[in-house]
Amino acid sequence: MQLHLIIPGLLWPSKALQNTAYDLDLPALSWLLGRGRLSWQAPQPLENWLCNAFGIESAEPPTAALRLLGEGRDPGAAIWLCADPMHLQIEQGRMRFSEKNPATTQEEMQQIVAALAPLFAELGEFDGAADGCSGRGYLQLREMPQLKFIPPSCSVRQTRLLAESEDAARWRRIGNEVQMLLHALPLNVQRELDGRPMLNALWFWGAGVLPPHGASRYTQVLGNSPLLSGLARWSATQQEETPAHPDALLKTPSTNTLLLLDALQAPERHLDALAWREALVAIDRDWLQALRRALLGGRLGNLRITALGDEASLDIRLSRGDLLKFWRRPKTLIELTYPQGSA
Repeated sequence: MQLHLIIPGLLWPSKALQNTAYDLDLPALSWLLGRGRLSWQAPQPLENWLCNAFGIESAEPPTAALRLLGEGRDPGAAIWLCADPMHLQIEQGRMRFSEKNPATTQEEMQQIVAALAPLFAELGEFDGAADGCSGRGYLQLREMPQLKFIPPSCSVRQTRLLAESEDAARWRRIGNEVQMLLHALPLNVQRELDGRPMLNALWFWGAGVLPPHGASRYTQVLGNSPLLSGLARWSATQQEETPAHPDALLKTPSTNTLLLLDALQAPERHLDALAWREALVAIDRDWLQALRRALLGGRLGNLRITALGDEASLDIRLSRGDLLKFWRRPKTLIELTYPQGSA
């Protein structure tokens, strides 16, 4: 069996890594780092990495159409753009998104669609996700926007909604009008009374058209991401939710599996050190120790771990031959040397 494990958020910012992880007991991760063959690459958002892993090698992959497909809808040949309700706050004069997808009810999403649909009429049609309460919105556009969008895995520490481009001024104007319309909605009055974050902005990202169906690179993929579900459907790959324990995975006859473990992503994005530490200890205990035993016991032939962070990406590869290299000592997370040029 071959397993490719993707762990966004594992690479904590280098300047704070020593203070954050110096006392963590991570025996399995340290063993894997010591025995594995390490390879550093440039950083990239999780959304781009997933698309590239399925053969969509583009700096601007059509993630909106793929995510829509993952929700069970047919994107057809239309141009789609994610337009997700967000909570925007100002801290020391700078914008900051406090949450990726604040929970919304179906009634709230209906209010948002009704309020914003007239504004977007010049661009296309605005609607909500199929389940009605996912906090995901979509614009079906008449033409491709000429600007670079920033994906949500990069959103919380961004200080702007859109990258600079020739069409950015127009979309900033639209974004400002969206904020004014959302601020006046009754749902936000109620959310404020309930102590929930207001839905006062939309995050635009992932513009594009669904590409022709591609060939599968994996026997199966495991993960709870709607984008991953869309990629699995697009490539005709078997897809299931992340299992509760690795034993269920190791008992399957699959020969090439991609597994997304995203428990570290939100804590890393929000720089929540305590939550990140707790989640990393749980991953080491519940997943990495079992995979280490599977390697040593021969149930797992090859293991590849891809760690994603804001400053770099790291590949850790192990095969049966690496297990014999007993002279390679365990390496702690804080002993990693990020590539030169990291922030």
